Amino acid sequence: MLVRKLTSETLTSDKSLTLDIIKKYFGRNTELAKELQLYNNLIKEQYKSEARALDYIRTIRESYNRLNQSVLKRQRYNLVKEISKNFVFENISKTRINNYKVLASIYMLFEHSEVSNPKQLMECKTFIVEHGMPVKNNIVSKDIVLESYTKQSEDLRLLSYNLLVDKFNKKYGVLSESQKNLLGQFITSVNDTELFKQYIGKVIPKIKNNLKEHAITVTDKATKIKIEKLSEMLCSVENKKVIKESHVLSLLRYMDLVNELKQVHSWNHFYKK
Repeated sequence: MLVRKLTSETLTSDKSLTLDIIKKYFGRNTELAKELQLYNNLIKEQYKSEARALDYIRTIRESYNRLNQSVLKRQRYNLVKEISKNFVFENISKTRINNYKVLASIYMLFEHSEVSNPKQLMECKTFIVEHGMPVKNNIVSKDIVLESYTKQSEDLRLLSYNLLVDKFNKKYGVLSESQKNLLGQFITSVNDTELFKQYIGKVIPKIKNNLKEHAITVTDKATKIKIEKLSEMLCSVENKKVIKESHVLSLLRYMDLVNELKQVHSWNHFYKK
């Protein structure tokens, strides 16, 4: 969630809060960072055999037990408290997690003993093993660029990230504030379509009002009719059950049109003076 929030804030200059939270709780020496690494190890590891997988799971679990559990619990509590304080927690809780089942299985593996619930724990182990086993008759192609990136040093990865952000800002630096907000909402709500639809429900009426307001100043009859028709077409986006990238692109173009009309209106007003 925090990484997705940071990605959204990359569109603007204000990303200090999210970045500070990530650095504070997931810095190199925090227990949360160590726990996150163990989760990632189990999620990303590919096993050649079931026996090897079970041995690896046992090793990871032993590593987890060596973490300072009291510090870990305190850091978790403070992290949730800080997120609740700075963000709308209700929106976060609605976020869909694609790999929820494997994360829940790892959580059960870490937090429960075989004495308390051996059957459920065995089911969790089985799911983690199946998750890490190669799929039969399915050749997994490696992303050469991603593989090369992960092998780089931390400083080089950070430099690559900064260059990527600079490139993005250079390409999309001409976006208006409303367009940046729209893209930001689309990125952060990628797994919460209902939340994004609520946002769209507020944006579209504003665009309609702007089009109606500026259409009055348009003297060309044909252009005025086209603007009115465009306003009507916005209803089709508003009533969509699922908002796709193509719909977001359409809204960005509508915002461009509104900005163009504003400029035309400003120039007409200037020349009349």
